[in-house]
Amino acid sequence: MPQQKDLNDRTWGELTETAHEEGIPFVAHMSQSELVEAIEQQREANALQPPLPRQPGDQQENTGGEATSPS
Repeated sequence: MPQQKDLNDRTWGELTETAHEEGIPFVAHMSQSELVEAIEQQREANALQPPLPRQPGDQQENTGGEATSPS
């Protein structure tokens, strides 16, 4: 598995950056091997997670429909 080899070749500092990018906020207490495992698990979870529902404040594409605003 190339991703695992890539992670195992990284320094602890590089792994902490990757962990934060993947959505793992607290990594100071983790060893290098724990970081690798956490990153792999988070990547799997991120791949399986459905997209978040749109929120009212999100930008929406112009669909040609009428815009509604509170009156």
